[in-house]
Amino acid sequence: MSWFSKHKEQRSEEQPHKEIVQSACDDVNGGVGLLAKILNLSEYGPMKQSAFFAAVSLISNAIAQMPWTLKSFNADDEPDNRFITDLFINNNLTQFTIIQNMIKDCLLHGNGFCWIKRDKTGKPISLKYLPFGECNIYYNKVNDVLLYQCPRISSSMIEPINIIHLRMITKDGINGISIIDYANSTIKLAGASEKQAAEYFNSGLTVKGVLSSESPRLTKDQREGIRTAWTESQLGNGVGIPVLEAGLKYQPISSNSKDAELLESRAYSVLEIARFFQISPILLGDLSKSSYNSVEQSELQFVLNTLAPYITMLEQELNSKLIMPSQRYKYYIDIMEEHIIKQDKQSQANYLNTLVNSGIITRNEARKALGYPEMEGADDLTVSFTDINQNKVNQNNQDKNTDEN
Repeated sequence: MSWFSKHKEQRSEEQPHKEIVQSACDDVNGGVGLLAKILNLSEYGPMKQSAFFAAVSLISNAIAQMPWTLKSFNADDEPDNRFITDLFINNNLTQFTIIQNMIKDCLLHGNGFCWIKRDKTGKPISLKYLPFGECNIYYNKVNDVLLYQCPRISSSMIEPINIIHLRMITKDGINGISIIDYANSTIKLAGASEKQAAEYFNSGLTVKGVLSSESPRLTKDQREGIRTAWTESQLGNGVGIPVLEAGLKYQPISSNSKDAELLESRAYSVLEIARFFQISPILLGDLSKSSYNSVEQSELQFVLNTLAPYITMLEQELNSKLIMPSQRYKYYIDIMEEHIIKQDKQSQANYLNTLVNSGIITRNEARKALGYPEMEGADDLTVSFTDINQNKVNQNNQDKNTDEN
């Protein structure tokens, strides 16, 4: 039996991992995230641009605050959700921080990693976040074998069943490609705009003026002398009273940031970054074309169009790695995205009232959604029903007809 066939059998069993030599696979990590590292270290790198920082924070924070729940395919079976709670009890990081960092790494570097610690039976007992650069990917194209190396966790290679690997856009199905790689030109343009704006405002917003002379030609020493005298008269802050001699004339130059198109270029960068992240510019602070309805619609589109792919990716990875093989047809992990879709009280009340009256949820389920305790006798599904024979208006008409007769 070949090593690869043994490896496939090993993965089908509920075991943590086994010793595997590094030479079994080729390193495919070369250059992954290199551009991201270079840009992040620069003074005006992506995470130092407000629009880019806001987009990454919005996505990672939104997904991190969504609760997980263990559900059963059998409606009569009530799974024990302590399984999910126990994964984060003995951990230096909270569930929010672990998921937040994984999603950030996925966006900035194309890949996000988390190690699954298991007991002797293979049951997951803890999750450990692996910062970008601490986990290397090894892939054998001939045998189609994927392994991971993390010296801080294990001296041996780690099987995929023990690594939660979130991938951004991927060409080979193994390595994710970060948004930074695709948005390189936009990020550089935004960084250049920020740098130009900083230099422009630091210079006092404008070139203040030009000194001209009636003399056809000034020597270098004369020019330096005039500049020195002008600077001294201004006291370095433009509040002095200069005295012009020898036919010198001062011509002020008016300029502003709008003339320099700084505002337009910076606004354009926000729109471009929003397109790459598929986020409405309104959520990145561009309120130039916003209204109450557009803001509410933007939040709904944010969940449906922006977050949904990441939620699906995370759910599928969690279910394939955390659910034991013997229970994959019984239970599944669900990420409850509805917890971040906020409604005003009136809309929420109308929504729950419709569900209760349609027999979709019970009154206790509606009370739970509103944060109220359960009440006795409110666990039955009911449908609103009106008997026309008992309708008050109809009864009044019947009484009138009886009196006339």
